[in-house]
Amino acid sequence: MRILRILSIALFLACSGGALAQTGDPTPAQQIDDLRSQLDAIEKAMKDDRISNQDIDDLRGKTVDVSGAAQKLSGTLQPDRDSAKARLDQLGPPPAGGAKEAPELAATRKDAQKAFDSVDARIKQADGLALEAQQTGNQLADLRRTRFQETISQRTNSPLSRPFWSQPADAFPRDSANLREFASAVKSDLASSWTVGNRTALIACVVLGLLLMTAVRFYIESRVRSLTANRMPPGRLRRSALIVGIALTSTLTTGLGTQLLYLGLNWNDGFGKETDDIARAIVRIVFLGAFVAGLGRALLSAKRPSWRLPAIPDETALALRRFPMLISLAVVLFYFLKELNRTIGTSLAATVVTSSLQAIVLTVLSAVALQRLSRTYRYDEEGTPPPPRPIWASLFIAAAWIGIVASWIGLLAGFIAFASFMAGQVVWTAIVIAATYLTMRLVDDLFETLLSEKGPMSARAQAVFGTHPKLLDQAGVLLSGVARLALFLFGLTAVASGFGAGASDIVALGAKLQSLKIYNVELKPSQILSSIGLFFLGLLAVRVIKNWMSEQYLPRTNLDPGMRSSLTTLLGYVGIVIVVAIALLAMGLSVQNVAWVASALSVGIGFGLQAIVQNFISGLILLAERPVKVGDWVVLDDAEGDIRRINVRATEIQVADRSTIIVPNSSFITKPVRNMTMANPQGRVLFKLPMPLDTDPVEVRNHMLAAMHAHASVQETPPPLLMLDHIDHAAMTFMAICYVGSPRDVGGVKSDLLFDIVARLRGADIPLLRPQDLVLRSGGGVSDLVGPTASGAPPSPIDPDPSA
Repeated sequence: MRILRILSIALFLACSGGALAQTGDPTPAQQIDDLRSQLDAIEKAMKDDRISNQDIDDLRGKTVDVSGAAQKLSGTLQPDRDSAKARLDQLGPPPAGGAKEAPELAATRKDAQKAFDSVDARIKQADGLALEAQQTGNQLADLRRTRFQETISQRTNSPLSRPFWSQPADAFPRDSANLREFASAVKSDLASSWTVGNRTALIACVVLGLLLMTAVRFYIESRVRSLTANRMPPGRLRRSALIVGIALTSTLTTGLGTQLLYLGLNWNDGFGKETDDIARAIVRIVFLGAFVAGLGRALLSAKRPSWRLPAIPDETALALRRFPMLISLAVVLFYFLKELNRTIGTSLAATVVTSSLQAIVLTVLSAVALQRLSRTYRYDEEGTPPPPRPIWASLFIAAAWIGIVASWIGLLAGFIAFASFMAGQVVWTAIVIAATYLTMRLVDDLFETLLSEKGPMSARAQAVFGTHPKLLDQAGVLLSGVARLALFLFGLTAVASGFGAGASDIVALGAKLQSLKIYNVELKPSQILSSIGLFFLGLLAVRVIKNWMSEQYLPRTNLDPGMRSSLTTLLGYVGIVIVVAIALLAMGLSVQNVAWVASALSVGIGFGLQAIVQNFISGLILLAERPVKVGDWVVLDDAEGDIRRINVRATEIQVADRSTIIVPNSSFITKPVRNMTMANPQGRVLFKLPMPLDTDPVEVRNHMLAAMHAHASVQETPPPLLMLDHIDHAAMTFMAICYVGSPRDVGGVKSDLLFDIVARLRGADIPLLRPQDLVLRSGGGVSDLVGPTASGAPPSPIDPDPSA
């Protein structure tokens, strides 16, 4: 019996395992049927008139999942299809002309054809499901965009009109009754939470929540400061990690403390649906508000300037220190009012008033913050200009002012939804930019600490990876650039999806306008706006990439400065061409559409712009062939100096007096150019030294060679050379030749050698010049002429009288 029982249990487990395996591994037909049922459910839900915006977004996510699953299934079946096709090709086609073949071969071909048709049908079904899911997702996106356009384009009464205030007053009795009814339900739910069975849990959760938001938060912040100061390697990572730690601590402690309060009040799930919805919304709002306040406090660091990451003065930080908390409170308040209006079903007039107040408060706070930021951005008392702002900061400030003014205009014109949306978008964009900036700084500092050649972790990373420090340094910069790009795209997506709408929805409003047709080219406002936006974004991207290449990546390579400058300039040219091409394609133009423009410009290029085009092509040749590069010492006509920059049209040469000569690029192509540092960067020092005829030439030679060998800048290869150049009736002349590392060092080394040689010769009592005696002799028998002596000299008119 025992053996029979064991066999029965084993048989049961085997059957159960087979059933579970069959359930867990469905066949392709079952997967297609399941995907078809999911897609049918999505299409059915899409046709519901009461579908909300959140439901539309959820359905769009489901269509993406269905499309991805169908594509994955199609890719999984593709090897089976290829195998069946190969088997069918191996068997060959049936014989033509009614010829007979073996029955086994015909049956095998029939089975192979059936298998191929089955797999091929499944792949086509999966591909059809993927395409249908994508089309359904596009329909949902169009529905969401249409709703958004209808919402923000809806016009109500202006705050300057009387109905704007009279309608809420008329609806006040009904709204107040709904509010009292909801307050009564909330009061009843709160009273039910204070029961005998819930009191202990409620008190414990409340105490723990308050401790988490106060004492625990301060303790964690102090521990974060201690850990970053004592445990982390020295460098910028300490500061960025500290700021991130403080922001996360403020967010998590406040949010989790609120979550504990909610758990204590709703310990036994005694809240009603409306009360529970409001309580959950409050928890989400507090998380967002705590994140905004903590992020702003950490970035400004008004009381601790040494922690501050942004390059802003102390005056600016002190002027803006209260705004993160004010904006956080405003966001929490108006989000709560929005949820409350939706829950209790307030009138449209009350909702409009709430949206108007939201637009006013958020835009006023944003405008005052921007005004204080601009007021503190000025010259200091000594007249020193402030550091230049980053391009993205200036663009955001300009865009924020545009959004604020647009919100005010929409508010006064009666477009309350549009005004509220713009105000919220300005605040949301500021939050996303601040969070993205902080994350980018953390990523940069992390990679610099781990992989930088000069970082504190460089030696350990080299030991782990076993590569050259330069390669690790370059890898760190590349990884940092990729991470920054991913964070930028993530932040851009977050900004576009802020408050339930995207930037594409704003651009889609232009589709309602009529299109403009010029020379059979249809130009739509939406395409023009997209093209302009892509053009400026492309130029900004090219500039950012050029700065990143020239300031971060290329300096960490083994390339010389000239090659780095050439690569950066060529990258800029290629980037601009690509940006212009993308902008033209986005506008709906093509090469054929602009052919007539090129034909019209060809005449001007052939005559008026010939010199400009010639210089531009010459600049490209200089950058490609590199006969001269940045840093070379060249001689061209009367210009002699160092090349500082190769531009599109001309090249800048800095001469000896520190002035700059602008030379057209065509001159370097059409005229002879002497490049002093092109093939061999060594410089030749040559000087001649005359000596008296009675000087020992071997001793002079030894002293001069010793001076050249003793100088640190004189190269050993080729060795210094000393020759006796020529001898005449007055002196013998020595010629010395030696080489230095750069032609720019020739003058200084020559002077040093002459000083040293003169000192050595004088120290050895070797005269540089023999004095010559002058004797005048008379001719014939006349005696030598002797000049007057002092005693026989005639008296001078200014001599004193000896008789006096």
